Amino acid sequence: MKRLIAQIWQWMDRRSLRLLSLLLALWLAGCLFWAPARFASHTSSLSLWQGWIIMWGVCASVVFGVGFQPQKLRWRALFLPLPALLVVVCGLVFFYS
Repeated sequence: MKRLIAQIWQWMDRRSLRLLSLLLALWLAGCLFWAPARFASHTSSLSLWQGWIIMWGVCASVVFGVGFQPQKLRWRALFLPLPALLVVVCGLVFFYS
């Protein structure tokens, strides 16, 4: 597991992907602030756990986008950039669909 996480971090550790991750995360955060009712569990089709996943995706993408690299395995696994980027893209698709 440690090797897989290290490989994903190594593969994603490119300046262009960091910039893309940061810009998409800030864009989705702006969408969350602009229309919070679209992401709220009582006023949209999203459930509560999906809202938490979107918030995690934004946080993990910002952590990766600013260039922070956690040293401990549990934090590297928590802030894994690939699933976070996929969650952010899915959140943006949901917002604009």
